Amino acid sequence: MKKITIGLISLTLTSAFLSACNGNDSQNTSSLAAMNSALGVASNTMSSMDKSVSADNKSVNKDNVMDTFSKKYADNLNKDTSLSSSYGPMGVKAEKDGSFSTFADANKNNVKDAGEKDLFKVEADAENNRLVASNESGVVEQEHSFMGSGFFMGMLLGNMLGGQRSSGINPARRKVTPTRSAGKSSFGKSSPSARSRAGSGSHASGK
Repeated sequence: MKKITIGLISLTLTSAFLSACNGNDSQNTSSLAAMNSALGVASNTMSSMDKSVSADNKSVNKDNVMDTFSKKYADNLNKDTSLSSSYGPMGVKAEKDGSFSTFADANKNNVKDAGEKDLFKVEADAENNRLVASNESGVVEQEHSFMGSGFFMGMLLGNMLGGQRSSGINPARRKVTPTRSAGKSSFGKSSPSARSRAGSGSHASGK
């Protein structure tokens, strides 16, 4: 009787452990897929704004280009049904380190209020001509790199890279490995082992 009881307990614990592992794998896969979608929206937003904002447009300048992009990026993120259904309303904040952090924007005012959760952030890795997104599940590269040599892109990347230099951040140093579950939140220096790579290609159309 004792042997049967111990066997049942062991089987129950094993099943619970395997179920938890499968749940974590599924959650990480879903999260990494969302990061890819977020990067796609970011790169497409950069490309479209680079084409539409010319040097004659006096409303956009080096002092407000980060905020200008963050507002448009937030609009486009919320238009992506796969992302909005997962995260709800999203806002984007331009950070001093040159990154753009997306947060749960419950009141839809595109201002990060107290208690609004960080979702993910996007930054530029100029050395590898790529965008990198990070969240609690790690880091994933977009399938296509950012491209553009227009007036808007020059100002935007200048601000992003300038912020990185001032903050001592270099995304190019991050090692990219096959998908794994994350160690620490990327908003507080995520583990290098928690990286996933999707490849590289063109900004406009991917590989």
